[in-house]
Amino acid sequence: MDETPLRCLLIARQGPKDREDRIQDHLLELAELARSCGFEVQTRRILKRPQIATKTFYGPGQLEALASEAAGQEVRYLICDDELSGSQVNAIEKRTGLICLDRTGLILSIFEQRAQTREAKAQVELARCEYELPRLKGAWTHLERQGGGVGLRGGPGETQIEVDRRMIRTRISQLKRELTHLEQVRQTQRQGRPQGLPRVALVGYTNAGKTSLLKALTGEGEPRDLLFATLDTTTRKAWLGQDFNPETGEGALEPKHCLVADTVGFIRKLPHQLVAAFRSTLGEVRTADALLVVADAAHPDLEDHLKVVGATLREIGCEPEGVEAQPRLLVLNQVDRLHRPQRLDLKKRHPGAVQASATQGTGLDEVRLWMRELIPGPPRPRELESWELPEPATTY
Repeated sequence: MDETPLRCLLIARQGPKDREDRIQDHLLELAELARSCGFEVQTRRILKRPQIATKTFYGPGQLEALASEAAGQEVRYLICDDELSGSQVNAIEKRTGLICLDRTGLILSIFEQRAQTREAKAQVELARCEYELPRLKGAWTHLERQGGGVGLRGGPGETQIEVDRRMIRTRISQLKRELTHLEQVRQTQRQGRPQGLPRVALVGYTNAGKTSLLKALTGEGEPRDLLFATLDTTTRKAWLGQDFNPETGEGALEPKHCLVADTVGFIRKLPHQLVAAFRSTLGEVRTADALLVVADAAHPDLEDHLKVVGATLREIGCEPEGVEAQPRLLVLNQVDRLHRPQRLDLKKRHPGAVQASATQGTGLDEVRLWMRELIPGPPRPRELESWELPEPATTY
């Protein structure tokens, strides 16, 4: 017997200063997230509204129109590109009769589906608990009653919402202790790795081809065309070739190797709960000797994706400048999908990047050469690109 498809309707708010094409791009990404979570996207809608409604975020009339449209298409879920409070989600569900998810809730659901290892499951559960804790008021208004007490004329006791908050806080403490222990285990594993082998971390926007590049460099990895296909860090040894020059006889015959780690991808508006929960996993990025920043060269939002990656790297403690700054190489993947004029334009915008195709093997020799020359050792001076630097402060 076929299961009923999880049909959904996607919405995003457009303010007075928001460009419509940018909101459309955000909705396209939200649609990919929804499909990755198992939803069947029926319709995408932009709701133009100058101000946010305190109670329902969107306009009451807009929500009523969405409810009518959803009823005609047998849609049960409403997914919002904006981050909503618990009371707003509750108010939207009451007004529309639909199950409402905001962007953060959707991403958490994807992570819950993808988590396989003990550490990933604990990280995602911690993020979910911290996401749900401030939203309990909106979810439990029908249970704001008191229980407990001693005897027939006992005290007021504990309300249901207080019980749930206490249970979630207890679970958060348990998960943090468990993750601290797992981080110590991970640190021991790092120390047990072969000494002298440099470590390179693959970072980038989700679904940019990091796992494909890992497989091309090491021969191992399972690339999948999915958002957030990788949650657990996978580390493999890569062969970098030799430094021996047969013409001069200089260099060593012994081939060089390095460790390459594939890490969780970044995304626009990556929930801060996930960034905090995955801090131990992202420790592979902070402690790496160098970073390979992988980007989808054929994606229309390439420049925005790079800005998101730069901002996320700074958030987890990877500064682009200073004594502890890690060498970085931008790898523009999937250039096989571009025409020659587009590649030339990319070369002008990112002259220091390697244009590569992990599936066809293009540019891999350049990547290996970069790792062989720079790792280990001090980074070569270079001019930082705009996506790596913080946004300039706005002055009024």
